[in-house]
Amino acid sequence: MGEAKRRAAGRAGASAAKPSQYPGEDWNAQATPPIVPGKSCGSCTKCCTVLAIPELEEPAWQDCRHVAAGHGCTIYPDRPSACRKFICGWLLDPNMGPDLKPENCHVVFFQLNAQNIVATCDVNHPGAWREPNVIAFLHSLARSAGPGRKSS
Repeated sequence: MGEAKRRAAGRAGASAAKPSQYPGEDWNAQATPPIVPGKSCGSCTKCCTVLAIPELEEPAWQDCRHVAAGHGCTIYPDRPSACRKFICGWLLDPNMGPDLKPENCHVVFFQLNAQNIVATCDVNHPGAWREPNVIAFLHSLARSAGPGRKSS
């Protein structure tokens, strides 16, 4: 079973998440967005480096102690809630090609809530967001119309 399917299976059996203390943050608590067919995490573990994992007291921008380079999470079946709930934007967006996979572009994209998309750079590649393919994608996101945004 691929990484994406394991994540989806884990989410299906997960208990309901408690409401967030931040307004709008639990926007996808009821429905899990579908992963684009053919996409999977594979060897990418960039989210395990750039994002903090509060339950494990892992700070952002440091490798999680449970990551096996090129293989993934060594505690995958027992991973914490923050890891179970996280879905990389690359897995969800059919318009993001292999060049925008986090292990290739060094930027992790994710939807924080209905209004905000976050792009977090790898600490070893702080200017990754300025690469032509990444900046072009960021511009396309900024131009797109979404809930509560005006298109001009």
